[in-house]
Amino acid sequence: MTPISQPLPDAHSQSAHLATSDLHLARIIVGTDFSVPATVALKTAIAIAKIYGSEILLVHAVTPFMSKQEQEPTTPNAFHAALEGAKAEMRWLVANEPMLRGLQHTSNVCFAEADDLVDQVARTENASLIVVGSHASVGLQRLTLGSVSESILRKAPCPVLIVGPRCHAESEPFRSIVFATDLKTTGLRAAQYAAALAERAQGKITLLHVAPPTTQATEAPEAGQAYLEEELRSLLPADVTRFCQPKIRVEYGVPSEVIPVIAESEAATLIVVGLPHIPTTDVPSSWSTLTNVIHDSRCGVLGVRSHLV
Repeated sequence: MTPISQPLPDAHSQSAHLATSDLHLARIIVGTDFSVPATVALKTAIAIAKIYGSEILLVHAVTPFMSKQEQEPTTPNAFHAALEGAKAEMRWLVANEPMLRGLQHTSNVCFAEADDLVDQVARTENASLIVVGSHASVGLQRLTLGSVSESILRKAPCPVLIVGPRCHAESEPFRSIVFATDLKTTGLRAAQYAAALAERAQGKITLLHVAPPTTQATEAPEAGQAYLEEELRSLLPADVTRFCQPKIRVEYGVPSEVIPVIAESEAATLIVVGLPHIPTTDVPSSWSTLTNVIHDSRCGVLGVRSHLV
């Protein structure tokens, strides 16, 4: 099997294929703001930790804030009260989550920007996975520039699983995985994760490509459905049938609308997407697509950048 840390071939390399990998998730960071999506994210992380024997590291950031009336920094007493209140809430959360018992876990509450704290802990602890909840507001039609979810996705040294507002906790988070790819920019790293997770759980995997509706009418071979299906099939390892019967799907439409529908039709418990390696200041359509997928899907979305730092 190919270790997941090894460099992967280019997405269009003739030798490229999705290789099942020996994936170890030793430490899982769970960022929480004590909201409902964050609670579901924690339960999902616990289910994953039970599969891999992972350690859970719960983190909460008490973000420095300004007085709404005076627009001036709050007093030291107010900062202290906010910190102590958050620590008490974290203790309550841990004490009232029985599924944490039997798992190695720690918690960390401190003053920081949420994305900075998650990033720092992930790097210091050499985290294998970050799990966060998200309200995934679609009013802006993208992850808001500077939002916690986007910033974590852009900076994280490991894959990030985002649990959206329509998700519920999955006791078997890898039972049915949909790997959605544009076959161009997202590379093979996300495909490796999808295969490795499906193999570990003996789960089902669906490879999905959503093509523009206009390609249905074209006769160009590189745009035809048979060609696209073969491109998806070429991602599969030769021994994939050892652990599952993969499904190949080429659909037509807007990816942000089609992916959640297909995921629901496949009873997906996880969607895996590849994210291009892009400068922090860029706001490409991929982020808009991701926001809508997170908002509309009933399962978590695992984002894996092509190159992790």
